[in-house]
Amino acid sequence: MPIAVHSVAEVAPLIDRVRAAAARTVQAMTRLTASEPDVLEVLRQMKFTTMAWHPLEECALNLIEQVNQTWTCLVTLRALPFLFARHPEAGGFELNLGTEGGTDILSLAPGAVAAETFAAVHPMNDRKLPKDLRKLADACPHVRARYVFFAAPGYKHERRHELERIPGIEVWSVDV
Repeated sequence: MPIAVHSVAEVAPLIDRVRAAAARTVQAMTRLTASEPDVLEVLRQMKFTTMAWHPLEECALNLIEQVNQTWTCLVTLRALPFLFARHPEAGGFELNLGTEGGTDILSLAPGAVAAETFAAVHPMNDRKLPKDLRKLADACPHVRARYVFFAAPGYKHERRHELERIPGIEVWSVDV
């Protein structure tokens, strides 16, 4: 379900929720690895059972899905202070996190800001960056400020001009 964030002060409690979900999952993993001697069974349960938690909602997931959603949520949440500072006219932001459809970040003020977010080992893995650029270009052609935010090892928070392929869409790496 979409989450509305009206101020930068609302970001830290959301990050705390992501951290709490991660803590619950680490506890479950500790119990699993302490009690299951078969290493392949441990990996099977991590992949196929609901032993993990959604980063922001009270629902169970498999571990792999939690890992993916956790880092995408963190990229999204880390982008918000930048967006609040740069776009006070946005009126806050609606977040479509995890498996929610739609643009990852949309300003509450129509047409002000739209952004896609992701985390990856490298921004070009699985063509994620080109896909998100194209998705944003197609879904939000009339939005005044458009961004793709990503996190990847070795990329600090800064604008990545060398990765910008579509005019009018800025690419930024963020620290998570």
